[in-house]
Amino acid sequence: MDFKAGQTVKVTINKAVNREAARKTLERLFMTDSAVAGPIEARSRNFAAKPKRRGGRIWTKYPNKVHPEITRGSAATLTITAQVLKDLNSVKDLVEVTAV
Repeated sequence: MDFKAGQTVKVTINKAVNREAARKTLERLFMTDSAVAGPIEARSRNFAAKPKRRGGRIWTKYPNKVHPEITRGSAATLTITAQVLKDLNSVKDLVEVTAV
């Protein structure tokens, strides 16, 4: 990949993601795109931690974490940094990266 730092690229998943490490890497990359992370953040704002007494101790119910959809055809717009480039190289067989 011959992209430079600060360049904006579009990342599209073009194969099924079976490896758990690749799925986590793609989730982390996709969450940097505000179009992908916005609805997830909006949903998590609707839930508040609810501390209560349970068995004489304070017990807090936290909301479930929502993950972005990582399926074939999903796309995100990213700004290239050294770490993003390293992550994209680790999943280059699963994604297509094009300059915007």
